Amino acid sequence: MDDQLWALCFLDEGVALSVISRKETRCQWLSGEEQARHYVLHDYLQHVAELGELDDAQTAVARERFELLMEQYPDPETLVEYLNDLTAGLTRIVWFGPLYALAEDYGDFALALRAHYWDEYGEGEEDPATPVPEDDWSYLVEAMDDFLLQGDY
Repeated sequence: MDDQLWALCFLDEGVALSVISRKETRCQWLSGEEQARHYVLHDYLQHVAELGELDDAQTAVARERFELLMEQYPDPETLVEYLNDLTAGLTRIVWFGPLYALAEDYGDFALALRAHYWDEYGEGEEDPATPVPEDDWSYLVEAMDDFLLQGDY
């Protein structure tokens, strides 16, 4: 499995959510940090602009704010906090970072994913916080889809 993979996982929180009464979570796997940051500035921002019904001028201002935050806060976890403040009520990023961090970190989302992973792929003896070995990262990626559908995060 490519140890350079990054993911952006987000859920929509807007008006449509109250109509359909369920979370709409999306997870985009990207080939590295550079591509992940590009995706946030272009595709994710465009999604936010559509949800917020922003015109071109408002979208340009939002892009400038996103770019400034990305420069000021290169740490993914801190960046996510600030981006989520900007997009409150529209969408919320639940994970932005590398695959190895999902496999090893102790943040809430990574821990919940690993607990699901070990429940699905483990032998019942693993501590849910146990890091996933690199040889098994492809199974962790597979487990992500089911985990997001369950909505336990």
